[in-house]
Amino acid sequence: LIISLFFAALLGGAAYLTKSTKDRIKKEETTVPDKVEYTEPEVISAETMYKRVAKKLKVKEPDVFTAKYQKAAYSLVEKYKKATKYTFDAPLLIVNPYGTNTTGLYIYFRHSMRVNTKYMVSVKEIDGDETLNRGSFSAALYTNTTGMTLAEQEGLIIGLIPGEKNYVSVYIYDENDKMIGKAGYKIDVPESESVAVKTLKANHDREVSQLSEGLYAVFGLSGGSRDVGHILFYDNYGMVRAELPMTDRSAAYELSLGFVEDKLFYPISANRFVLVGRLGKIEKFFKLESGASIFGDVAVNSSLRKAVAFAKKDGNDGIYSIDILEGKTKKIVSLDKLFASYYKSGGSKLKFTSVQFINDNDLLVSEKNTSSIIRINNVFRNPSVKAVISGTGELNVSEFKKVFYTKEGDFANQKNQDTAYINKDANLGSRKYQLIVFNNNSRGNNSFVYRYTVDEEKMTYTQDNSVELPYSFESGSASLNNGYLVAAYTGSGSFAEYNPDGFKLADFSFTGGKTAYRVFKYGMKGSWFKK
Repeated sequence: LIISLFFAALLGGAAYLTKSTKDRIKKEETTVPDKVEYTEPEVISAETMYKRVAKKLKVKEPDVFTAKYQKAAYSLVEKYKKATKYTFDAPLLIVNPYGTNTTGLYIYFRHSMRVNTKYMVSVKEIDGDETLNRGSFSAALYTNTTGMTLAEQEGLIIGLIPGEKNYVSVYIYDENDKMIGKAGYKIDVPESESVAVKTLKANHDREVSQLSEGLYAVFGLSGGSRDVGHILFYDNYGMVRAELPMTDRSAAYELSLGFVEDKLFYPISANRFVLVGRLGKIEKFFKLESGASIFGDVAVNSSLRKAVAFAKKDGNDGIYSIDILEGKTKKIVSLDKLFASYYKSGGSKLKFTSVQFINDNDLLVSEKNTSSIIRINNVFRNPSVKAVISGTGELNVSEFKKVFYTKEGDFANQKNQDTAYINKDANLGSRKYQLIVFNNNSRGNNSFVYRYTVDEEKMTYTQDNSVELPYSFESGSASLNNGYLVAAYTGSGSFAEYNPDGFKLADFSFTGGKTAYRVFKYGMKGSWFKK
């Protein structure tokens, strides 16, 4: 009996040791080391990619913004993907494969498990100055619309800084959101001549973590020596994280962008637009009729798959529609005809600046010279002016008297406002809505952001609150990002973010006397980053 008990204990101990050993081995196999080891992987540079596309097209200097170039670049990327079995430790890496995102890093690999990917980008210094490096940039790679884990990972890493050695840390997670792997890459990104400002002067009134998520999109940056236009994106530290180049330099069309599912829609010249997929490939091109050129906002209705833009032809102002599905463009509103009675009464030239879809048929536009915010109904069939909120009353001619709204309360009206947008997150009922107005206020020493509540049934508007800003006679913008106010005041070349309670969280300014025409903030989830 004693001998039997001895062997039973021995076998039990052996079994325990075997299980412990198996658990330890399993843990060692799945435990991710704390430190990321950075390697210098093989990276296909943007220059190399461009040269190979040029060779394929048999053209010395092909135009990136053509269907032929995009098709050739795509075929090369697909060829690379099939040439090697790319793994997490040795992925396919291409800088700016389609020429549409200067520092976007395309990554592709397959894994034995279904995974999701996150990444972090950091640098040690900027232009040789360590003090300019304020923080790293982290995001979740956008690989599919559902956000599900996939064995095949393909996406665009955002956040690399031009002219610097970038340290890219990549992390993969299993279906239970457990980290199962890390990798690090050291990547040199060439200087971008067009990115004149890599870091903004940043003043944080609160912790950076209190700022809203997303990137500040800067439109119409002036004072550079570049020959092309672009949209620049900065993070909450004021560090540049992306650049979308355009075909030529003109602040007239560097105004805004829109989203259609996971794609970006924006103008690349005075009369051309593109629809860009999540990997940077241009999927569609659009062009206004010959002679027409953009002069103001672009607004996108993602459910309709349509966009509208202010454009001018032969001296006549209009609103043009772009059918994103069919690729067709046409003039839908003649602004000169719509406001003919005002012009006949001797009115001066109108200046339209911002436009926004209210619903699938109606638009809200801002007109600067008469300080008017105007609702235009039935824009695709029989456009008519439905409502006017005027700071001066200049549009109060006979045709529009019945649609003039009355101010309720004691407050100063907007004057020469540059933007007016509806806050669609404000749930005020079917006949009320909230307006966010950038009041340039040409009568005073400061500009303001006004928040109006508009009552369509009573045809009145009231002021809920106002935020005083530095003076900005021309340009500027005010918009919301998840309830957080982003205001750009171009007079001082700065912009700021405020929390929903109205407290300023941070302000950013450009160096060298540069100013921006507009600044908005976009979360970019479902286009660059995982939802």
